[in-house]
Amino acid sequence: MSRKIELTTTYSLPVEAVHRTLTDENFWLRRVEKGAEYGLTLDHLTAGEGTIDVGLAQSFDKDKMPSMIGKIIKGDLSIVRGEVWGPLADGRADGSFTAVTTGMPVTVNGTAVLAESDGGCTVTVTGEVDVDIKLIGGTIEGMVAEQILGILGRDQEVVEEWVAANA
Repeated sequence: MSRKIELTTTYSLPVEAVHRTLTDENFWLRRVEKGAEYGLTLDHLTAGEGTIDVGLAQSFDKDKMPSMIGKIIKGDLSIVRGEVWGPLADGRADGSFTAVTTGMPVTVNGTAVLAESDGGCTVTVTGEVDVDIKLIGGTIEGMVAEQILGILGRDQEVVEEWVAANA
């Protein structure tokens, strides 16, 4: 069984500025640099004209996880979060996101739409979290879904800061 996730983020910025940021190689490299002290590394990055495919990897200390999760992790726990954005056309860009882990059978995937709206733009994310662990998988799915939504929500702050600093 999987858990659905949905989030709509509203920006007061033009859709072009948000898209330019999300597809900017330097934006992602700076994010890795800022997150290095937390173990964030670049897994992959391929940028094209108005497009990007990027993956960020991070390792976690299982001893700092809730005990229920720490007990079921086999080996090291790491996550690779991927994000893909296509070109902006007619005020809209389509994207996708994934997250896979080692040490625990968790997968996250979904789609994202960046679209022009009155006075700015929105990013609408829909997806699923799947934890393949009998009996407690649903509980962990809820915890993972909450974390993913938190990360996606913080993305708005990071994008807005980048646009303000690089306008």
